Amino acid sequence: MNITYADNGWTVFVNEDLRTLSEEQVRQVGKLSVSNMVVVFKNQSLSTDDEERFCKIIGECQFYPADVERAKHVRLTNHILRVTGQHDKDGEEGLFGHKAALDWHANQPSNKVRAPLIWLYGAEGTKGSRTSWINNIVSYEALSDKMKAKIADIKVYCGYQQGKYSPSTFFYEHVNKDHLINLVHTNKEDKTGMFFPFLQIFGFDGYEQEEFESIMQELTEHVLKDEFAYHHDWEDGDIVLSEQWLSIHKRWDFDGMDKRILHRIAFDYSNLYEW
Repeated sequence: MNITYADNGWTVFVNEDLRTLSEEQVRQVGKLSVSNMVVVFKNQSLSTDDEERFCKIIGECQFYPADVERAKHVRLTNHILRVTGQHDKDGEEGLFGHKAALDWHANQPSNKVRAPLIWLYGAEGTKGSRTSWINNIVSYEALSDKMKAKIADIKVYCGYQQGKYSPSTFFYEHVNKDHLINLVHTNKEDKTGMFFPFLQIFGFDGYEQEEFESIMQELTEHVLKDEFAYHHDWEDGDIVLSEQWLSIHKRWDFDGMDKRILHRIAFDYSNLYEW
């Protein structure tokens, strides 16, 4: 399998027609996304069946029933959501269709059974839009020993507040203090970094607000350094796979959201590791 790396040393480009990969190669790509955070394919032409087949080799895909009123305008298939400002036949936008930035986030961090992998496929109208990823393995490695010791035992709790990273009303506002997650996290490929979707973190277990805010500010300023980022300038036919424990991502402002369509699949890696 022909792979190359971006200048940052960790973003993987798979220079293959995804449809020709064997199941073993697909599983290898899945593991690369867990070890390297971001895997990119270019110049793909896929059916929705092609998309789902690839992800199902790696694990179980999140299911969106057709008869659920809340999901019917954002779903394309049982497993694919349309991320777009384009209106459907009922005049409804897809998921995150707003032109303003979709700020830094990870997939559903307050959900105990959330999917740890995200597939994004640029279906149409993507040129001129940009999504960026932060690798919080390399940002963690760059922390001082003092800061690493300070955050070693912190557990965070997460939620969603409209307007904090998105103005979308699709998700319910909430804070889940019952689901605590280690800030310093080691993933399935034995990579240690920070679980730090900072706009979705609402507190540290057992910490006063002042200390929570102080540590959050310092860590946020640190991870936002450009040296930890990969910036993807979309073209139709692009695919980006990303791991959702030790990376976060952001879609920048884009006026063409009424024409841009991404396909999104959330899935696990239950066929790669013990689950």
